[in-house]
Amino acid sequence: MNVHIIRADGREERVNIHFDAIGKAIGARGMDSVNLRDGRVMLVDDMGHIAAPYPPVNPKATEIYWSVCRPGTTHTIVGDVAIVVDEECA
Repeated sequence: MNVHIIRADGREERVNIHFDAIGKAIGARGMDSVNLRDGRVMLVDDMGHIAAPYPPVNPKATEIYWSVCRPGTTHTIVGDVAIVVDEECA
């Protein structure tokens, strides 16, 4: 699976890994998904906002998130994220 990783520090990389390895690649303690409404899904650390240690805000991932949210949304994305094609997750 081709995975686009966006690190909280701004670095980006593309890796080819199995779906089961994505959580480890982004340091997620649990994963949740954000539908980007273009055939892609952003996978995020589901525990990032509620369990210490708290990862830093990921500005680029937050910008992508806000682009698909209701105007006025203020929630941020923290930590590293992975973006994958939705069909490949099935």
